Formats: sequence, structure tokens, C-alpha cells
Amino acid sequence: MALTVDDLITREEIRDALNAYSQGLDQRNWELYDQAFTADASFEAPDEGIDKITAAELQQLLQSNNDTTRLSGQHLLHNTHFTMRGDTARTITEVEWVTLQTTDKPGIIFEVRAGGMYVDDLVKTDAGWRIQHRKLVTKNKSTRGVNYSSERIENIRRHSLEANYFL
Repeated sequence: MALTVDDLITREEIRDALNAYSQGLDQRNWELYDQAFTADASFEAPDEGIDKITAAELQQLLQSNNDTTRLSGQHLLHNTHFTMRGDTARTITEVEWVTLQTTDKPGIIFEVRAGGMYVDDLVKTDAGWRIQHRKLVTKNKSTRGVNYSSERIENIRRHSLEANYFL
């Protein structure tokens, strides 16, 4: 079946919700993060030890576990498969992420590199498409200590962590 113009518009509206999660999370823009989800949204990552929790609980978990040492994060979304049925949709998106955390060792950064899939069930609301349930399936993950100069760490902190590029 050929895609219609309306199908293409719907895909972009859905992609906005997927991007709102990644950008909101990575830039710590929690207002944008909230725009990704319905009010009753749930999240699970069984292979990461996270049973079904709410999107708000996920935010609290991320903040409490990461924000004291967080330097940067990037959740890069790749090919997305769409299945749309009226006002509901399922997407399967390949994702890669890199996060950097400071350590108690000068010049050493803790780096996490991982990849997997987001399996999202979305609904169309009055505010637009929103994720109602997200399942993270981790396919690979590595961690290591990386040497970073103090100047590089400060530049990342100033231009990424402490900057707000949103209008």
C-alpha cells in the first residue's frame, strides 16, 4: 500500500514525540521530555533491571542515579519502522547512546556506549502523538574509563551540560 501525504505527516508527528524523549533526556529539558509521553505512560527495560514504571518515575530514576556526575548524553535515533492504525501506532526504532559521567579520578571519564531498540506504543491525543508505553531492548553495552583533559571536560560542561539552546 502506498503512503499518503497524511501518512507522511503522521510519521513526522510521531517522530516529534520520539525526538522529544531523546532531546529532553539528553539536554535535561524535562518539559520537552514530558511532551513525549501520555500522562499515564509506562516504561520498561527488562534486560537493564527496570520493571514497568511510569515515565515520571523513570525521570526521577535518571536524575537520582546520574545527575550528580553527569557530563553529557546522546541518544541517537536511527531507522524507525511504523505500524499505524487510526489513532494508535507502534514504532520500532534502533537507538545508540553514549553517556559520560565524571569520576573521582582527575582526567578520567566513565563512558557508556550502548545500542538497542525502542519499541513504542503511541496514541494520538489532543496535544499530538504521545508515547503510551516504551520498552527498551538493549542489544549491546560497553563501559570504560576514558582520558579527558580538564579543559575538554570544562568545555563539554559549559557548552553542553550548562547550555540551553531551546527557544
